Amino acid sequence: MNKLLRHIPFLKAVFLHSISAFGGPQGHIGMVLKTFVDRRKDLTKEELMEYISFCQLLPGASSTQTLTLIGYKRGGIKLAVLTLVIWIFPACVLMGGLSFIVGDIRIGNSIQSGLFKFIQPMAIGFLAYAAFNAYATSIRMKITQRILLVELLATFFLCR
Repeated sequence: MNKLLRHIPFLKAVFLHSISAFGGPQGHIGMVLKTFVDRRKDLTKEELMEYISFCQLLPGASSTQTLTLIGYKRGGIKLAVLTLVIWIFPACVLMGGLSFIVGDIRIGNSIQSGLFKFIQPMAIGFLAYAAFNAYATSIRMKITQRILLVELLATFFLCR
């Protein structure tokens, strides 16, 4: 138990990350970089990119697997399981509660659409932030930069 007590600041950071994480795995990259690499120094950028690459190969939620892997690196199996529980608990409680509440709300369409109109711009902002932060770590060679540019242009022109 004493070994787990020294990981309280890490678990607090996981909890704060779990209640503020938004945008899916791509958005989480930037947030994990900021929290666990830049601020807390739990791992390096290169290690994080390796973890994310590895977790992308596995079936399932890569953000969850990445955070669990960071917990495993810090403190073994017990901390990994505790990290997993702390990561998924707020989302489970929130989504479970909303599943009962939202069905019972009888709000007009104008209020309902006004309530959620900022979700999409927030998601785009989180994804742009994550992409900008991951760019410097992931893309180092000229050929990779060219591939990124071609894909960016193809996406822009073909998805209009």
